[in-house]
Amino acid sequence: MRAIYVLILGWIAGAFVTGGAYASDWPQWRGPTRDGRAAEQPFNPAFGKGGVDVKWSADLGVGFTGVTVAGGRAFTAGWADGKTTFYAFDAATGEKLWSHSFDSPKYDNLNVGGPSGTAAVDGDRVYHQARDGRTFCYDAAKGTVIWEKDLAQQYGVKVPQWGFSGSPVIIGDTLYLDMGKTLALSKDDGSERWATEDYGPAYSTPAPFTFKGKEYLAVFPSSGLHILDLASGKHIAHQPWKTNYGVHAATPVIVDDTILISSEYDNGCALLRFTGNALEIVWENKNIRQKMGTSVYRDGTFYGFNSTKLVAVDAKTGEEQWNERGLGHGTIILYGDTLIVLSDKGEVLTAPASPKTFKPVTRVSVIKDRTLWTSPTLAGGLLYVRGSEGRLVCIEVSK
Repeated sequence: MRAIYVLILGWIAGAFVTGGAYASDWPQWRGPTRDGRAAEQPFNPAFGKGGVDVKWSADLGVGFTGVTVAGGRAFTAGWADGKTTFYAFDAATGEKLWSHSFDSPKYDNLNVGGPSGTAAVDGDRVYHQARDGRTFCYDAAKGTVIWEKDLAQQYGVKVPQWGFSGSPVIIGDTLYLDMGKTLALSKDDGSERWATEDYGPAYSTPAPFTFKGKEYLAVFPSSGLHILDLASGKHIAHQPWKTNYGVHAATPVIVDDTILISSEYDNGCALLRFTGNALEIVWENKNIRQKMGTSVYRDGTFYGFNSTKLVAVDAKTGEEQWNERGLGHGTIILYGDTLIVLSDKGEVLTAPASPKTFKPVTRVSVIKDRTLWTSPTLAGGLLYVRGSEGRLVCIEVSK
């Protein structure tokens, strides 16, 4: 698996990602290789030393949808005045290129509400799922709705307490979504390829992986981790995982033949080994408890959050290596050997990804907001930071 990731990263760094998307883009949830790593591009970890260079900003309406960048466009969504709006901006200047609005519930239960899923760009199309389960395929350049499906109604799936927050995954000609029932749809028209039984309320994003030449999908609804055959949807393995409120928001993290799952609400984390027909627990503890974001992996170490502590955890043993307090329920991505951390109060920190210590190179406030639970996006030497109350800020980080 590691060799496959290296091969893919090497190819992306020197070529196009998909039609119209460049090497340094962030075309989907968790970036070009779906592991929280940004592709090679201009980036200076000390970008904040001389002050923050804000290239542009926008007011979106409330929500948690991340920013997807591809082909010179930045896509995201927000909620205001009874409507969810999906936006396309010029990624470098912030000029609004187009938008599409539709009536939508707010889902403001113990949070500000608004959309949560992040869009996926594939060639000249962009896909997004709203919090009520409606799913759209847009023309990325014009904003024309190519197809639209109310998948919750179509499949008889109850909208979970906090609404759907997972993101679409595009592989080949198929779109995958976890809505409790995991769905495989034609990306061309939304028609069904396969659908599973209902595994319970789902907030997480599917994680595709390859094991011994076969392709699988890891999904993490309320009943726990399920492994599915990618082509047919056949159920292969299950690891039960229960939390208070039945919320698993973090995406499973795939490393070789192992899978990290984690959640808040008095549970914790586990590293599971996939054998091809079963899951085995390697270790289990409470050293990682991801409430909103997803951990990243580099050179034998997981970096993520234990509730409100940033932590480094040894991937072999599960032991904590270090922790950093004061960042709240933050989020984290990787660029090379640099951690890019966003606190839930709007601070960006950069630091070497070291299992020994956390030594920030930059620590700078970039946005004021009550809560920032949305992972940042790094694309084309620009960092996109989105606050839940609606403010989006694009920052120059290459100088």
